[in-house]
Amino acid sequence: MPTVRDRGRSSARHGFTLIELLVVIAIIAILAAILFPVFARARSQARKTMCTSNMKQMALATMMYIQDHDETFPPRYGAQSTGLPSWIITIQPYAKNQKIASCPEQNSEAERAKYLSTYSWMGYGMNTFLWVNTGAAMATLASVPYPADTMMQADSTFDDLYPRPRRRTRIAFANSTDGSPYTLPCDQIRTRHGSGTGLDMNSGGSNISYVDGHVKYQTASAVMFKVGIHPQGVNPGDPLFYEGLREQICVNGPTLGP
Repeated sequence: MPTVRDRGRSSARHGFTLIELLVVIAIIAILAAILFPVFARARSQARKTMCTSNMKQMALATMMYIQDHDETFPPRYGAQSTGLPSWIITIQPYAKNQKIASCPEQNSEAERAKYLSTYSWMGYGMNTFLWVNTGAAMATLASVPYPADTMMQADSTFDDLYPRPRRRTRIAFANSTDGSPYTLPCDQIRTRHGSGTGLDMNSGGSNISYVDGHVKYQTASAVMFKVGIHPQGVNPGDPLFYEGLREQICVNGPTLGP
């Protein structure tokens, strides 16, 4: 029968030395360093998918509105200019879901509130060649010759979208802390999805809906160089593609234009 002394010796043989504990801790730290970025990317991808779904619902709601209004696009906005609802409210009877107006990959609530208080903005912009101010002639579906190539809505820091290079930054770098990203240094402008900056346009981008109703993710580079916004200048070779302007897209950054 083992004595108390023998049991003590047996117990001592099952303990961990300091070296063994340090090795285990080091292994856990290495695994964490490997897995945490993977989890972060998976989370970001899930949010991107949710934002894509939101934009698809907005695009479909807009298309239903157009069909119910003689193929005429809704007003660009009304809240600040005429007291009428903004476009996102106008299409709500068709969407029936206010949550689609917010992307979980957007900047903080405080930053969003800065624009919401003035522009009724919820992180998405509209092509001002389609949504015209209330009181002006409304654009029609028939006036867009290339619906599958012309932007309708997009992730944006501001509510208006234009072809010109500086305005394209609002779409391409939709998580920047300023409504006009071109006023910031290139390393401070950020894509809505991914980690792209003004000097790295291929590591992130934005979701975009087109006039025919389809939705597609585009890199910041594609937004700046390829995506059609002006209905009559959807290709880079067309005079209206950049509205005839050459502009710097961020402080000390590249200059784009015809």
